[in-house]
Amino acid sequence: MFLDGYTLETAQRRIIAMRIIELTVMLASSEPERLAAFYENVLQLERVPNYHDPVFQLGGSLLRIIHHSAVHGTNQMPARCQLNLFVADAIAECARLTGQVTFVRPPEREPWGGIVATLADPDGNYIQLIQTPPK
Repeated sequence: MFLDGYTLETAQRRIIAMRIIELTVMLASSEPERLAAFYENVLQLERVPNYHDPVFQLGGSLLRIIHHSAVHGTNQMPARCQLNLFVADAIAECARLTGQVTFVRPPEREPWGGIVATLADPDGNYIQLIQTPPK
């Protein structure tokens, strides 16, 4: 029995496919304020007010930086999950960030026509700056 008297059978009949209302990415850190300062001051992401934890607007999604007792040090597998930030001008963003971030991969044109660069945040998480080709 689920909440509000639903059984598994009635719940399965009500929903054909999952309908996502909002996407929030939770990024855990042993030093969330240091990581939040990077996203706010270096990447210049828009911080959303009135949240207990640091939260940033990413287009129609949110990035929430949290403290987690099971997370220590830098990410040992940063390629496993990456933040893809689609930007208007990847080369200009990379030029602005030079000297402030560690680039894992410089901006390069992809076979599909876009430009992709990869950088690491202070915890070692990978962030890709992606510019789609003109239509």
